[in-house]
Amino acid sequence: MLRVATALLSGIVVLAGSPACAQTDPPVVDKSSYTLFNPTPLANMRDFNADRPTRSNGPITVDAGHLQIESDFTAYTHSNAGGTTTRLLQTLDPVLKLGLTNRVDLELQFTGYNWLSATPRDNQANIASARGAGDLVARTKVNLFGNDGGPALALIPYVKFPTAAAGAGNGNTEGGLIVPLSIPLPWNFVLTLVPELDVLRNQANAGHHLNTTGVIDLGYSPIKAVTLYAELYAARGADKGNPAVYTIDTAISWMLTDTLQLDLGTNIGLNRNAPNLQLYTGIAKRF
Repeated sequence: MLRVATALLSGIVVLAGSPACAQTDPPVVDKSSYTLFNPTPLANMRDFNADRPTRSNGPITVDAGHLQIESDFTAYTHSNAGGTTTRLLQTLDPVLKLGLTNRVDLELQFTGYNWLSATPRDNQANIASARGAGDLVARTKVNLFGNDGGPALALIPYVKFPTAAAGAGNGNTEGGLIVPLSIPLPWNFVLTLVPELDVLRNQANAGHHLNTTGVIDLGYSPIKAVTLYAELYAARGADKGNPAVYTIDTAISWMLTDTLQLDLGTNIGLNRNAPNLQLYTGIAKRF
């Protein structure tokens, strides 16, 4: 998938420079002096951006001195991978984002409350279950360019801390780096490419392995307040106990106000190791 994303870039550069993509740039405002303690004035804030819906992450940061909250209302996952039928229900998993400077924000993701049940196919009576809070993920997003218009690129290093209740997590610290790139296209389309490299715990032992993830996401806004999404997702690691996962994902978001978004989406597995179906609905709000 990462090779496909690379091949797409050559055509995107041509499209991005075409007349259909040409837009009148707004006056440039120097926002380098704004910080957590000197917030960006409302008149100078950029358009609302959220890292939801879909699996992709965007390269745009929260304006300095402002808070943004993104959360599922509820998310349901059904899987038959590995000879076990698994059902997972998650709720109240907020991501808190705080703008530190014009190009950097700090993000804390609380995995929320989880209800998990797992039933082996060969023993329907042997049902394992777990419930409780999930892990805590700390991230920082550093925008390299394009924060206020045009193509944009960012770096998102993250660390996952094993705060989950027994059975709701793997009990290990993990981390990685996400590198989202978004490119405006003609006719209100936006292409987002999100390569990711993770260091994850092995399934069968206490060691760790490298995992690569790729997302190709295409967003389309038929009107300003509504965006439709379609994406391909792939994850592949060096650990045989964590086989490759491929999904096709769709979603829709509505802007109720300039700073309040609702959304819903679905992820559909394309191979036997991927969850069969994931459904979610959520909200994002900037303050």
